[in-house]
Amino acid sequence: MIEFQNKLEKNSQEIDSFLESYLPSGNGLNSKLFEAMRYSSISGGKKIRAYLVMESGRFICAINNKTLSKSKYNELIAVGSAIEAIHSYSLIHDDLPAMDNSPFRRGKESNHVKFNDHTAILAGDGLLSWAFQIIGDRNFITNSVKRSEICFVLAKAIGPNGMVGGQQADMDFAKHKSIDLDKIEWIQNHKTGALISCCSHVASILLNASEDQKSNLINYANHIGLAFQIADDLLDFEGNEVSMGKPIRQDAKNEIPNFVTILGKEKALERALVSSRKAINFIQNFKQESENLVSLAKYTVNRNK
Repeated sequence: MIEFQNKLEKNSQEIDSFLESYLPSGNGLNSKLFEAMRYSSISGGKKIRAYLVMESGRFICAINNKTLSKSKYNELIAVGSAIEAIHSYSLIHDDLPAMDNSPFRRGKESNHVKFNDHTAILAGDGLLSWAFQIIGDRNFITNSVKRSEICFVLAKAIGPNGMVGGQQADMDFAKHKSIDLDKIEWIQNHKTGALISCCSHVASILLNASEDQKSNLINYANHIGLAFQIADDLLDFEGNEVSMGKPIRQDAKNEIPNFVTILGKEKALERALVSSRKAINFIQNFKQESENLVSLAKYTVNRNK
């Protein structure tokens, strides 16, 4: 697990390097916005979504007996960075007083606490827009058809029938103690899972995966997304606030039902482990090539933050 965490850290540094280079900066009238965008996205988080983009790309190359070229590697980095910017935007908005009202994120003050509510809202908007600017830029992704397809897939994953729709349902069903497991799973598949699944999808587009390869990777990522969210619920229930870098028991405080409140701790953990194993089943035929993706599936449910 230590070796895997080192790989995760190396990937995080590479993504941070891209964000440091290409996120806007300057001393103009909008400099506070730039500062807020960079504050929440650089040097923060594990950047698991970008790691999934990169490793899905490497996996496709390996099973097709190809070497990942420098140009394709750079494209994966650009897309992974864009997806992390989108993830950061979602966290900024999620922490706002109108949503989860969380004062800390990634071991430091939430964006709206560090700056103010309106800057946090605009910083999230800025990161979302910047992400599509990067993906639409021919300097980062040379093939215009792939740029278009990635924009479409990503917009669908984070829009009203994806991440944003899941967040809406999550807020609407807060304090509904009678909500059933199917609704909880629907919410989390959209709120969390859609963007995670998209990571393998966009890598498949960039690396010309076959339909079977793409299907297996997307199914793998779907199960990773579910396992990740259940693990998040478990950490919110019994995690360490210092190591997690954010408040715990937020769902209990806000009376938001989740996998733990509905299933209980033991059954929720069992459900997460089952999802992790199902993810591995989709890629296990390629034992050597899938090593990092298998490690990610296991890490998802064994992490402590």
